[in-house]
Amino acid sequence: MKYNYKNLFASQHEKFVAILGQDYFSSLLVDDDLSDTAVIISDKRIYQVGRLYESRSRIHGGGLRASRGKKIVSLHDVTGTACKEITKPLPGSAVIAFGILAATLGLLSDVRQSTYIMLVIAAVSVAAGIWLIIRLRKRYLIIEYAGGSIAQPVKFITDTELNLFAGIIADEKEKLMSGLGEIKDCPNCGERIHIGAKICRYCGEAQQEPATEESR
Repeated sequence: MKYNYKNLFASQHEKFVAILGQDYFSSLLVDDDLSDTAVIISDKRIYQVGRLYESRSRIHGGGLRASRGKKIVSLHDVTGTACKEITKPLPGSAVIAFGILAATLGLLSDVRQSTYIMLVIAAVSVAAGIWLIIRLRKRYLIIEYAGGSIAQPVKFITDTELNLFAGIIADEKEKLMSGLGEIKDCPNCGERIHIGAKICRYCGEAQQEPATEESR
């Protein structure tokens, strides 16, 4: 899945900065959670496209639920980033409980052969339960913003890469807050000028009027 950034961005004046998702891990697409979702940073906003993850804390068991679409968040509204691990312990715990029950029944049996069989079943069940708990544990990059959060699966991403991506978000927000986000390059001379300038103060070339941003 490739992304047309011009169609994705809310404004034609936005510039692509970074992406975390399928394009970034095109050689590691072995997990559905990673293969159809991406977080894209522009110099003004953060976009999540494909599969969107939302908190379901009000639902029994907590965790995240997924839907499809596009989420747009202004960098102005971003309040912080964090890495969070979420697991689904119920399936694995149920298998472990079955293993414990099997071991108990085996020890209570008067038939030695039945005891051995039940203990083997118990050992396999406990091991399978532990594997399930580990297998169902997933790691997410949480981007907090006023009114909600973006959760992006980051199973194959190192801490260094996560810190780098979070740093990019912080840097772009700082630029935007300081006014640098309203700067563009003059298409004629390449000098940096205000995005709303009608004439370049370096070369005198007339600038195109900035388009009105589409409503979100």
